[in-house]
Amino acid sequence: MKISSTEEKYHHLGRVYQLIDQFELISRRDIAKLSGYAPASITGITKKLIDGKFILERTAQNIMGRGRPAVGLSVSSFHWQLLCLIISAKGIAISLCELSGEIIYQHNYPISLGSTIDNDVENAINHFLSHYSVENRKLIAISASIKGKIDKLKSVITQLDNEQVDCHIFHIISKLISHKSIFINEHFQLWLLAESMLGSLLRYDNVIFLQLDEFINLSVLLRGELLHRDEHKRMNIDRMLMPKMGEVGEITSRNLDDISRYQLINQIGFSALEKAIDYYLPNSLPDLNSKIIWFCELAVKEDTRALMILKHITNNLAYMLHNLISIFSIEKIMLCSPLVNIHKSLFDKIKENITTQLSRDGITVDFVTSQYTRDSFMIPVSAIKSAIYTGNLIQNIIQL
Repeated sequence: MKISSTEEKYHHLGRVYQLIDQFELISRRDIAKLSGYAPASITGITKKLIDGKFILERTAQNIMGRGRPAVGLSVSSFHWQLLCLIISAKGIAISLCELSGEIIYQHNYPISLGSTIDNDVENAINHFLSHYSVENRKLIAISASIKGKIDKLKSVITQLDNEQVDCHIFHIISKLISHKSIFINEHFQLWLLAESMLGSLLRYDNVIFLQLDEFINLSVLLRGELLHRDEHKRMNIDRMLMPKMGEVGEITSRNLDDISRYQLINQIGFSALEKAIDYYLPNSLPDLNSKIIWFCELAVKEDTRALMILKHITNNLAYMLHNLISIFSIEKIMLCSPLVNIHKSLFDKIKENITTQLSRDGITVDFVTSQYTRDSFMIPVSAIKSAIYTGNLIQNIIQL
């Protein structure tokens, strides 16, 4: 579809803002070189962004202390604010952030996954708004990151971790905060967006992003473009069939039918791993999260039973990844998981499993962990930043 003149102008504003956001301080001349826009256009665009309080001018004194100080541009992080939510089975974490993503206020609230979930979420947001001086005139947008699943309209939370829920999150937010843009996305998709748009892999074209926890989510950055931008079109590998991989696999998949037992989710999904931990490492820990942390601690101490479970995880991951690496010519594999506490052992064992075969094909792959923790508010912030970069949110503030 052809972009109208006005839409194109807002897109230029967003593009220039993105360049400024990626540098601590950048000159108009450098913006022109990087963007390909004419210097005269950059002057007009940056004036609009300054007037809209998205950026500001800063001076940088020459090292030798002579001549006029250099004038550069940086993000005006303190004027506009972002409201960000991370919702999981454990509760709802809310933060008020600067435009840069820096947290101003943050608070965690418990929620029930039962019939009162709507009331719990509404009360949590309402409490935050009233106790932390959220100024509606400064608020650009609200972003909610859901550690679970949402419906296709992105208005209702249908699952948190492994629990089925019915939370009308869009209705709740729009009732409490009117006339603001609301972004509701699944956590995995926003993690992908944060890493591909803001993270350390910007210079790589072919990357596998793998999230391993209660779900097994995977997406591929191919030639610099994400194959799956919509959470309802993700690469579904949960049901990928694994070969029989020993004793631990029999424990993780017991009482399942002959097809389901060999599916990846029933081999190394966290609900499956809980069975293995309880069987091989008897415990009285209260929840899955505690058991995973304990398992990682024992693996670091090289407990033989924990290492047996770890080997089971790496065998399955190596089998799955080897096929995808060959198909997509992957350069990097990025893992996001609570298992990053043992990432060195995990990565070393995966490499050991697949390096021999890959080297025959002349393929080398690096393994890295996400620069963002699973609870980083930069993950929901990425949805708002993306909308600013495209110019869509700037249009709400600046009138051309």
